[in-house]
Amino acid sequence: GAQYQNTWMYIIHEMEDAVADCRAGDLTANDKGVKAIDEAWVFWAGSLEGTEGTGNGVQMYALAEKRAANFATQDHGKAVVNRKVLDNINVMRSYLKTGLCNAAALTISTVVSQMTVPLIQGTIRYAYHGDSAVQSGDLKKGRAEGWAFLAAALPQINACDSGVAAMLRSNMEYGVANPMAAGYKAVVAELQTVYSCLGFTCADVGGYLVDGASPDGLATCGTGAGSSVVAGYAPESDVSEHAKIDLDQLKMETTTDAFDWAGAKKVYTEGEFSEKTSSMRTLQGFSTATKDGQPKLAGQKYFDMYRTYWNSATYADDFVMQGLDKTGIFASASDSDAGDNKARAEIANKGAQYQNTWMYIIHEMEDAVADCRAGDLTANDKGVKAIDEAWAFWAGSLEGADGTGAGVQMYALAE
Repeated sequence: GAQYQNTWMYIIHEMEDAVADCRAGDLTANDKGVKAIDEAWVFWAGSLEGTEGTGNGVQMYALAEKRAANFATQDHGKAVVNRKVLDNINVMRSYLKTGLCNAAALTISTVVSQMTVPLIQGTIRYAYHGDSAVQSGDLKKGRAEGWAFLAAALPQINACDSGVAAMLRSNMEYGVANPMAAGYKAVVAELQTVYSCLGFTCADVGGYLVDGASPDGLATCGTGAGSSVVAGYAPESDVSEHAKIDLDQLKMETTTDAFDWAGAKKVYTEGEFSEKTSSMRTLQGFSTATKDGQPKLAGQKYFDMYRTYWNSATYADDFVMQGLDKTGIFASASDSDAGDNKARAEIANKGAQYQNTWMYIIHEMEDAVADCRAGDLTANDKGVKAIDEAWAFWAGSLEGADGTGAGVQMYALAE
């Protein structure tokens, strides 16, 4: 309680105080907030960690290191959480020193989200070790630790979903009549539903390891059946079919390389590999889709910019089709001229990749924000599904889990 409630909250106070000093505009007020932000980090790390953070501390820094080892959320042997907290506190300090008080204030929530990750990891660890269905002996110590971790995060969880908070409390509050009655898997599953609201991802939390493996129900969420990691990104929704749009793109490339314009046009317009609920997703549809009689992307900043410049709502499809149909800039191209055919293939393929799909990725991000602003938790998981789809379209399925495959999407171009 002293560590994860008293000190934890006072660290946030120091960040808030730093912003208040900055807004007061008094360079002598805690060095315009810089002293307060220094104090925030000191309370996070403590004196025992030493200059390199390799000591035997007892503050939140030390907890983050322990939990990172438990949940495989380390980078080069150090907790990713600590790196992210430090990086953002350094960003805040830079903002404060240059008088960008509002920017500093906006960074606080990012820091708090990362500060919460070790609390959630601790809750998961002791939900498992406090469940009599999988553990034996005197479980009081583990259950007390579980309650200490959960209690430190419970107000935030309650602000996200009071029903989830009530369920967790009824199972993990120390002294309840039937502790962990729902079982650790149900408790952890409920907890995972509020990750996005709390400001972090499944990958941030990781999966709890016992003897090097995750017990049933404790693997990193978003990485189970149907929700595989895509080029290093762990989606919280199933976007495996979305990622397969790269297979259409690959087939389009192979058919145009063979100057098979009919075959290329068929996969471009009809789709073949990326299934939707009741039809196939198509590369052409990224440019031509409509909603309520209007272009689906109408009203979105970058789409409107491009539509205005090209004077066409289907500008991307227009670009591709001139290559496939030998129209527009290729109206006088010769079917027997290898150079003309290669040029048509380049325009068709790269147009589909870097205009159709590229703009639709931006649409997914715009859609994610719109869902979030609507405040409807059922709308694409409050934007989380849409943002998952954005990455799936960026990377595709061919890159594999670690992003080292032979893809054909924007991810591959960037590499």
